[in-house]
Order: sequence, then C-alpha cells, then structure tokens
Amino acid sequence: MSASAPPPSPAVVSTPDDRPAFLFVKIPVTRHTMDPLHQREDRIDQALRARGVGMVIGWGDSLGAARADGKRIAEFIRIDITAPVLDHARIALHALLPELDAPLGTQIHYTLHGQHRMDAATELGWQLALPPPAKDQPSRR
Repeated sequence: MSASAPPPSPAVVSTPDDRPAFLFVKIPVTRHTMDPLHQREDRIDQALRARGVGMVIGWGDSLGAARADGKRIAEFIRIDITAPVLDHARIALHALLPELDAPLGTQIHYTLHGQHRMDAATELGWQLALPPPAKDQPSRR
C-alpha cells in the first residue's frame, strides 16, 4: 500500500438495530367509532409519512370473544405500522389518535428492550410502557 492511498474503509455491517420498529394500534370498535370505509388507517398512514416517522403496512379486525349465539364480532381495529425510530412514531400517534376520535381504551403495542409493552389511552391521558393484559400475552408452552 502506498503512503498516499487512503486507508481501507471498514465494511458496513447491518445490525438488528437497523430494522424498522414494528408497532400495532388497537382501536376499540364501538358504534361511535365505526369507520366502514377505513379512512382512519389512511389518515394515520398519511400523517406518519408526512412526518417521516412511519407508515401503515396493514390493518384488520380483531374479533372479540364468542357471544352466547356463538358469533364473534369485531372488538378492535388493528393497524400495523413500521417506523424507523420507535419513540418518534409513538409520540406522533399519541397526538394523532385523539384527533381521529380514537376512544379511551385505544392501545399502541410495541417491543421495548425485548419486552412486549403498550401505551394506553385513559381518562388520565396516555399511560406509557405498560405490560399488556395477560390475555394479550403470547402463550408460552
């Protein structure tokens, strides 16, 4: 190697931290929060993209427990989101979801330091980094 040649640059290695964060929002379905055209998901996607903090990658209904007649109806709308920086997306969602009339009980789920956590909209405001209810925990058999 000649004295005038620049030193070799180190190899660029992708690490797990380079992957976007995954979050999902659970919005309780009530007759006052019905969104038959699913415009809320589009508005969330547009707002996150405009701020450069994430994007919606999917959505769908989460069914509740079976009723006495055996039927299961939607209990939540679930919106799947990827974000380059988890906390930036959470902050944006904390501001955005009330603007979109998401009711109390709305939840933002994510993984923090390897643990499933959620932020929950309550009468006192957003409660942060809570462990999810036991029924939301994955089974460990």
